[in-house]
Amino acid sequence: MIESDKERQAPKNLDETELTHLVRYKFALDFISDDDVVLDAPCGSGYGTNLLTKKSKKVYGVDIFQPAIDHANELFLNDYNCFFACDVLDMSMFVDYNFSVVVSFEGIEHVRDPDKFLLEIKRILTPDGMLIISTPKKPHGSPFHIVEFTLDEFKKILSKYFVIEKMYGQIYTDIFDLEKKKVNLDDYKHFNFIAVCRNGEI
Repeated sequence: MIESDKERQAPKNLDETELTHLVRYKFALDFISDDDVVLDAPCGSGYGTNLLTKKSKKVYGVDIFQPAIDHANELFLNDYNCFFACDVLDMSMFVDYNFSVVVSFEGIEHVRDPDKFLLEIKRILTPDGMLIISTPKKPHGSPFHIVEFTLDEFKKILSKYFVIEKMYGQIYTDIFDLEKKKVNLDDYKHFNFIAVCRNGEI
């Protein structure tokens, strides 16, 4: 079992989970049906993967940090999920078109090659599969981030591989449609972008 720190949340149960993290997974449930096979990548310590089993047929969680996977297996494993340690840049353990939904919250800013990561997601998604992905607004300032994105930069890289269906913003526990609620991003030090994308033709 691991402990929460500035890089990684490691609650022992869902009630201990940081609300800003938990609300994103609850948001994702609105896009998941009972027959979906879902990937949570990276899954961290597994609390979100556990929550996603409230809907879906099966949820897989992957993370590069083996102690986080051990934590997930100890505290968040159930009959509808499973956890594996792997690099999200090489998910060759999964065949093409394996998942109907991929959830990736606060992960892309931690990978050394975001394009390769998105290509791996595209490969394992069904042709009309859905990607729900988030990242904090640039500049965030975390020393653990390899890359950060403005809204335009985030939309640009996602649009290279997916059709963006809707962009959302998150301020603390409030998630909202960015087209319907106009906000000045400069007013917020901490602001998260959430994109709902489809694996269609570009």
